[in-house]
Amino acid sequence: MQEENLRLVDEALEYAPIKNTFRLAWEFIEINKKFTLTSMLVFVVLNLLATVPMVGFIFVIFAGVFGFIVQIHVGKIFYTTSSIDTYVNEIQKSTTEAMSKTSLQPAFGAYLGWIAFIFISLILLSIVGTSMGILHEGMTQTDMLLALANLGVPFLLFALILSYVQPLVQSNIILAQDFKQGFKAVFSIFSVTVWRSAFKKSYFNYVALLGLVIVVGVFALVAFITLFSMIPLLNILLNIFALAMFYVVMVVTAIASMMARRLVEV
Repeated sequence: MQEENLRLVDEALEYAPIKNTFRLAWEFIEINKKFTLTSMLVFVVLNLLATVPMVGFIFVIFAGVFGFIVQIHVGKIFYTTSSIDTYVNEIQKSTTEAMSKTSLQPAFGAYLGWIAFIFISLILLSIVGTSMGILHEGMTQTDMLLALANLGVPFLLFALILSYVQPLVQSNIILAQDFKQGFKAVFSIFSVTVWRSAFKKSYFNYVALLGLVIVVGVFALVAFITLFSMIPLLNILLNIFALAMFYVVMVVTAIASMMARRLVEV
């Protein structure tokens, strides 16, 4: 790799990549407070409106698409900047309006792509369950619960395997330029190139360690929220706090996805 081709992502990977993942994500959140607070507020409000009866499903879509918009914006800025100074300048120039305008099409394509992927996966899961005799007509509620429990283990293994290559798939979504590319990027999860890249030792080490840190952090957050949710009148505030923390996780995963992509490129 030629020195003139080095970028911020290369500097971040050179020393303490896990630490730099969180450091660069926090800088994105902290440097432009107006952008962060506005984007976080939009994300929180959309998710809260998603719980409204009758019309909530519309806001579920809006919230999902906006989540992709944020990750595409964060990931592209990080991945394409040549230095920390450029990174800071791009963050300072960020606005929610401009971000939404430039990233809406690929974000919407990615959202519909995941909906299609989940739908296909559920159909395949039902076919497997039927062929194994786990699912059949005339099932009682107890039978259905036992069937779901039996299908739960293979489904969990399937989800864990897919989550391993998810950073590379997410990086393809982040680099998508339009609706079609965003939609197709989701199905790069079946790409031989993606899976071959995921078997690199550097990729495994990074994703495994980062995944462990994130899982521990999420469990700690869930435990904290569960503990304090027993206090009356705190539910709404805890929901808002959880959504705000999920916004932070989205920024971290956007940075992490591009770090993982760069690991298999060099």
